[in-house]
Amino acid sequence: MASFNIDFPGTSNQFVVNATKAIQSKGGVFEGDASNGLFSLQTLVGSIKGTYLVISELNSSPTKIAITITKKPLIVPMSKIQEVIASYF
Repeated sequence: MASFNIDFPGTSNQFVVNATKAIQSKGGVFEGDASNGLFSLQTLVGSIKGTYLVISELNSSPTKIAITITKKPLIVPMSKIQEVIASYF
């Protein structure tokens, strides 16, 4: 398990809308609200699963999000997963 933070430029509600669209457009699952939730994506080399937690004030802008990856393909470095996940948001 590995964790990292991202800074989303909008509010936590906007994060949920953007994250839902981005992950679902890649065939993944995004479930949650403006404070926490989970996501999963299938890649060519295996699945990625994780959770998120909003760690800044709700609906403030920008929004700091803590991402925890709970499952990833062994051959994919964490730095690559962080780069790809951050690009979705």
